[in-house]
Amino acid sequence: MDRRKEDLAMKAMVKTFASDIFALRRDYPEDPSWESGEKFRKMQANIKSRLEELDPSAIKLFMDECYNNPDLNLRIKRDLNFYVRTVFISKYPFEMARMMSKSPELFGINDKAMPEGYIQDPFKHLVYYYSYERKDIQLVFQCLAESSPESQSKYISGALEFYTDSPPQRTELLEEMRAFASTPEQVELVKRELSELVFGRSDAKPTFIEVSDWLESANLSSDELVGATKDMQEKVRVGETAQWLDWLARTEIPDEVSKERAFELATQWTEKDYQAVGKWLNSSPDSPEKTAVACAYAAKAYPYDPEGAMQWIQTLPQGTDRSKALETIYQGMPKDSDAAKAFASDFGLRK
Repeated sequence: MDRRKEDLAMKAMVKTFASDIFALRRDYPEDPSWESGEKFRKMQANIKSRLEELDPSAIKLFMDECYNNPDLNLRIKRDLNFYVRTVFISKYPFEMARMMSKSPELFGINDKAMPEGYIQDPFKHLVYYYSYERKDIQLVFQCLAESSPESQSKYISGALEFYTDSPPQRTELLEEMRAFASTPEQVELVKRELSELVFGRSDAKPTFIEVSDWLESANLSSDELVGATKDMQEKVRVGETAQWLDWLARTEIPDEVSKERAFELATQWTEKDYQAVGKWLNSSPDSPEKTAVACAYAAKAYPYDPEGAMQWIQTLPQGTDRSKALETIYQGMPKDSDAAKAFASDFGLRK
């Protein structure tokens, strides 16, 4: 009976509190001069003080009461969003992670773009606040572990965005990502993010020395290296592609994956400087990576230097690599042209 009375009292208090917030916005117009005034600031401080007294169960009731009120409007959503970010998240990060994950609609979390300055994604703010401002990356991943798989997938990238300012931070972040990955789905999620961890998101691409030195110190497993090098052709400096190709040949990445990475690197490199690729091929020892580069070079250089491209194709043994290069050349020719038909006939390609 005592517990029931407490629950009823809490519900009544929350309902009254929510009504007070709605009344504040109903009774006072939206006016920047009013909102910057002393009276409004005192009223807002009083609300914040009352919000700080709510425990997680009361917070859930409060948000439910507000978001189910037919008078809810953008101004009130803005205020609620502000209080969630400045009061609830800073006081109850784990509970809020669970709550926002289970009931995103009560926190304005959706895929619709909101007017700038009004509504911010509170879960993204949680990740930002504890990654960037508090520098507590362990807590961030503990909060992610409390959330749903959908939320983990959506917000893990924020940790990388806000907590990779230095090599030591990247190393710490890697350790937290490893500890976080306790299910097959989380392992795949972490693997998907490793490339962003290694190369970053900045438009200013890191140098080969910066990245390769960190990779050596991080001691990534073969499987982690597969994830770390995904889409690397988009992230390395073109002038350093040769160094990355040599690096691939020295790593513990499985040959087939290493060849795929080399092919992607060489494809972009050839588009920008096919002569440099030709020089690299002429000076590099035989390796699976060199085979992949020759394949990519021949396919891309054929329109400009068909004779040189075919010479490199002749160095490829009969099999998948040679077929891939020939098929790529053929696909780049005008459809149904005499040249395309003759090429397909000469090399036994399916028209």
